[in-house]
Amino acid sequence: MGKRNRARKPQATTTNVTNPENAAPDSIGNGLAAAGNLVESESSSVLGAMAEKFKAATASYDAASEGQKKTASENFGNDIQALVGELKKLIEQNKQVELHTKQSLARQKQLEESVEELKKKVEAEKKELDKQSKDLLASKKKNAEDRAELAVKLEELKEQELDAESGFAAKHVEMLNSFEEKQNKLRESLEEKKLKLEKELEELNKSKQTLNEAEKTLLDEKLQQLFSKEAELDEKEIHLKQEKALIERMRRQAQLTDEEASSYKISLKNEIEKEFAYQISSLENQKANLEKQIAQYDQGEKQLLAKLSSFKELERQFEDTTPQEVAKQLKHYKQTVNTLRLQLDEKPSEQLEENFKQLKKTYEALEQKYNNANTELQQNKVQLSKNILSVIELEHIQQQKQVFEKHNQLLKVAVDQLRADVDDLVNKQQAKTAFPALLELDSKLRAKGRTESVPSLSDFAKELQHRIAWDANEQKELYYRIEDICLFIAGLAMSRLHILQGISGTGKTSLAKAFARAVGGGVKTISVQAGWRDQGDLIGHFNAFEKKFYEKDTLKALYEAQSPLYSDRPYIILLDEMNLSRPEQFFAEFLSKLELDPKDRLITLMTVGQANGPEKLVDGSEIKIPENVWFIGTANHDETTFEFADKTYDRAHVMELPRQPDKFEINKDLEPVTYSFDSLETAFQRASLKHSATVTKLIRDLDSSVFTLLLADEFNVSWGNRLERHLSRFIPVMLECGSDLSFALDHMLATKVLRAGKATGRYDTEQEDISSLIDALNEFWRTQGFNSKPEASLKLLNNELKKKSGL
Repeated sequence: MGKRNRARKPQATTTNVTNPENAAPDSIGNGLAAAGNLVESESSSVLGAMAEKFKAATASYDAASEGQKKTASENFGNDIQALVGELKKLIEQNKQVELHTKQSLARQKQLEESVEELKKKVEAEKKELDKQSKDLLASKKKNAEDRAELAVKLEELKEQELDAESGFAAKHVEMLNSFEEKQNKLRESLEEKKLKLEKELEELNKSKQTLNEAEKTLLDEKLQQLFSKEAELDEKEIHLKQEKALIERMRRQAQLTDEEASSYKISLKNEIEKEFAYQISSLENQKANLEKQIAQYDQGEKQLLAKLSSFKELERQFEDTTPQEVAKQLKHYKQTVNTLRLQLDEKPSEQLEENFKQLKKTYEALEQKYNNANTELQQNKVQLSKNILSVIELEHIQQQKQVFEKHNQLLKVAVDQLRADVDDLVNKQQAKTAFPALLELDSKLRAKGRTESVPSLSDFAKELQHRIAWDANEQKELYYRIEDICLFIAGLAMSRLHILQGISGTGKTSLAKAFARAVGGGVKTISVQAGWRDQGDLIGHFNAFEKKFYEKDTLKALYEAQSPLYSDRPYIILLDEMNLSRPEQFFAEFLSKLELDPKDRLITLMTVGQANGPEKLVDGSEIKIPENVWFIGTANHDETTFEFADKTYDRAHVMELPRQPDKFEINKDLEPVTYSFDSLETAFQRASLKHSATVTKLIRDLDSSVFTLLLADEFNVSWGNRLERHLSRFIPVMLECGSDLSFALDHMLATKVLRAGKATGRYDTEQEDISSLIDALNEFWRTQGFNSKPEASLKLLNNELKKKSGL
């Protein structure tokens, strides 16, 4: 822009020389051009708002006649040049203000950094001073303890000297004699008892051969008791022998002569004095070192106090404001300065404003003339076009119109045919897609469902009991205990796999369906078949020849659960009679994937994905197991079913529904509701955080209990991180639903640890082991202060005890 300004000024000078009469108008043009160039060069600054005004003034000047330019030249030329000079000064002032602002910001940043460094340094020195003070107190405390210990030793030494002087040797001899007499008596009594026991053993061994099996068992127990008593007597005999040796050694020491006693006394005294002198000297050295350290600490404290005073002085200068507040104030001041500067720059001087008004009047007059002339020109053009049009042209236009109408008819027929061909191709393409059912779900389930937040878990459990109990559509009543509702809700928080056990007719299938209905969620019932062997039986398989995937209901349910309509609702996939086949085979991949992070729960459907496939498939070949999906399997245990493996039981939440639940008064006036999955998960997480300390303490006490040790030693049963993770998710939700800690822990132990096949129902355990385990379990319940008993666990153990005893 600067080069362009310099190029224009010589042209103005040349014009003044060659055409003196045009000197004044050209000075106005040069002034406007210079002002325009200056404003354009500073378009990013505060003068940018005046750019359009100068451009308009320049355009108005250029459009004016020579006479108007001459008339205006005498008044405006010099004023415009002066205005350009003032604008240059304003630009320089603006640059200086911006430079000053940048410097202020830099100083502010340096000040903030210095304040932060000073704060960190003061905090570090304060921590070091606290640590040194604690060490000094500890040293003083240890010094006092050492002095007290020395005083006690001196007292003991004095007592020993007094005992020696008063004849402690004679006392020891008397004590040794009495000990020896007692030992002889005990030895004689032990010999007699031993002979007596040996006779009893011989008699028992003789009578053992003539006893029946039950009597032999009692005899073995009595023999075991006798052997233990004999072992105790042997231990006592060994102990007495050791005491005898000790007494003998003390007797020899007591038989020293007076000379030896006095020499021993002198040597002992010298050793103690040396020891005391050494300890006193070491304590004095420690005292000197501590005094030096105290002096150093005092010096350091003074330095820190000086720094703190300087820091307080700095805080006083800022009037007790934080660096953040100072920065905020500076930012506010900067914004105020910029606003005032803009206002100042946008406000022209009085002379310039007057000149601008006159130029504006000139421009408006010229613009009015231009508009009038333009209107007249348009009217003339219209009249000319009317005169030019003739009858021949009108006929030609009519012919063109007929041709266009014919073309439109032909084009319409072609478009209809093309539309039919496209629809046919689309239908054929859809028929060839690998996932036609999933594509259909994409179009059906695009609407976003509206949901509500779950209330507190205690209210949710009570409300859910009534919502499950009454099905308004089928006019059907379903009664479940509040305990079972709490267990079901806590199981949802613990695991994505549930197993509902019990005899037929207890409402296992109905509970899963009724829950989905009560919370407004989705549900899909899958009837497991006896011949299922792999994953393809559950979700379907891909036919490479037909290039089509045979989509099973489970696959459709997984896809439906992540659609916009159901993505924020709980979704239940009900595996009815799950153990008709082996879940460890057809459900194996799901068991492994459910243990992973939600983003990694992907099931592979085909090796290579296809283009234009369903929207929710990952890479067109994998489907995600959504977080809002729970697999609930019902199980009957008879000759037609398989037992679940430990792999399945350990990962699942197991419930057994009672045969005849108690009835209650149902609230049938509750309005239908759709609860949010996210709010349910949030309630579970909130409960886990609230009761984290309680569960952590319970797990720690359980790990260190005799009950756990017996399980590990006698039953070879232990648990790892999975059970602790389940406890930390299950127990807090049970507590929030209104249940107690004893009931929740009892359910987990009965279904996870003491279930049949793990601690019970085994051939390699004895009756005594079960009895010990029952005692240990009751003792743990007592130490925890639980008000109720572990009824489910005791029921399992007592049944096992009856089986072992043959009752």
